[in-house]
Amino acid sequence: MADRATFIATVTASLGRSEVLAPPSDTATAAFDDTATAKSNAEQAMATASERSSELAERMAEAAAVIGWKVHRVANQEDAANVIASICEQKSATSVLRSTHEVLTQVGVDAAVTNTGASIGTTEHSGENSSDLVDQSKTAAFKADIGITGVDYAIAETGTVVLHPRSGLSRLVSLAPPTHIAVLRPGEVLESLDELFAMERNDFSSGELAGSMNLISGPSKTADIEGTTVTGIHGPLEAHLIILKYD
Repeated sequence: MADRATFIATVTASLGRSEVLAPPSDTATAAFDDTATAKSNAEQAMATASERSSELAERMAEAAAVIGWKVHRVANQEDAANVIASICEQKSATSVLRSTHEVLTQVGVDAAVTNTGASIGTTEHSGENSSDLVDQSKTAAFKADIGITGVDYAIAETGTVVLHPRSGLSRLVSLAPPTHIAVLRPGEVLESLDELFAMERNDFSSGELAGSMNLISGPSKTADIEGTTVTGIHGPLEAHLIILKYD
């Protein structure tokens, strides 16, 4: 395989140009703001999310309802656990998968689910990454009746939940089961996609950017076939958003 310099020179020659255009030495921020600006923008985005948490959570709830989320506003963690248990009972769930988001531990999601008679597990396997464990995780995800996650961010403008798949959060937890439940804390809601991209730019420039990002806007749906909207083609048939409110 050609090295980087040879590859760029070949592309330059193919375009009929004589000057090789090399990227700036600081490639981490070449396409974006400089590191200091990226950090400042991200800090401002999170400050806004905190200062206007109640307002943004309400806007998130309204936008989410429009695009198909079943929205549940709850006053406390106990109420959130009760909503989760109720959904499990309504779906006659026997198998549930969850992410390792801190909010799910705070809510007591394990007890809420097991008290309904369903089993609950995660795709966390003590850092092991063998192909057998990956296959087991996939099988568990597609057999699960419900997948439960927290959120990494949410976007008030679009009603979108943002998840960064990683250890303890397989993307399949929110995609494979027919029902997805997301539990959201108000301070996690960003105003718009601009703020999300500010956060992502800062993570990129600091070397902390996650490998991928899932943007979830309600249940899976497509209108590719004859313009008719069909739900559940590429993901869950039903999506529930539980929004915690703190005094």
